[in-house]
Amino acid sequence: MVKKKKLGFIGAGNMAEAMIKGLRASKVLKNYEITLSDVNVERLKTVAKKYSVKTSKDNSGLIKNSDIVILAIKPQQIAEVLEAEKNNFSATHLCISILAGVTIQKIQQLIGKKIPVVRVMPNIPVLVLEGACGYCVSKEVTAGMRKTTTEILGTFCKVAENLPENEINIVTALSGSGPAYFFYFAEGMLEAAQELGIDLKLAKKLIAQTMIGTGKMLSEKAETPAELRTKVTSKGGTTESAINTMEEGAVKDVVRMAVKRAKEKADALGK
Repeated sequence: MVKKKKLGFIGAGNMAEAMIKGLRASKVLKNYEITLSDVNVERLKTVAKKYSVKTSKDNSGLIKNSDIVILAIKPQQIAEVLEAEKNNFSATHLCISILAGVTIQKIQQLIGKKIPVVRVMPNIPVLVLEGACGYCVSKEVTAGMRKTTTEILGTFCKVAENLPENEINIVTALSGSGPAYFFYFAEGMLEAAQELGIDLKLAKKLIAQTMIGTGKMLSEKAETPAELRTKVTSKGGTTESAINTMEEGAVKDVVRMAVKRAKEKADALGK
């Protein structure tokens, strides 16, 4: 019988829940024994009951009894949560962080410079097991730990790319914050639908499926977004009229600026 790896989550928020959901939905769950800790006792009980996982009264006990520790707290909480835990980590631990903007160096300053760390930037579609993420690893991460990381991330991310750390904040600005950009765009479309008088439930369904289908085309077709857009935009047609309006409003310039600002904010969080 293969010994289960002990997987501990510090934080029981949406991302932690999504990761647990992915593990439970996959065949690899049999390889892991999951434990959760969180300062919000009610949230901890809710997630633990929903997914039938263990809980820990404190982070120290969780770390000591885990092979893999996943940091699923807010970036601003990292020093407060980890400053007392440095002596509880060892070189045999694998620490996986999903904290936006927080560098491997910063994490190792708090838990020990020789502790293996994987820094991951997932996004909110992990809640429906359609996540995308970029990740990087410290030099202490072994080949076996890399395999474990790939196995865990693969349960809730359709795309998981191993990248240099200096590209992770760009991933944060693209796919990490990206869902909010699309939701914002959908908000505008839904408001237009309401003003035009169509049933909102129907409009939401149409918009959602349009986004799903468009994403699938972008993923599977070789053409660039500009080339795909051209295929939809007939000369003198309705789509051209809409695109011209967006061009007048410099929508593309605003999007470019927004992504750059998100990256700058990720950089600032890391400092």
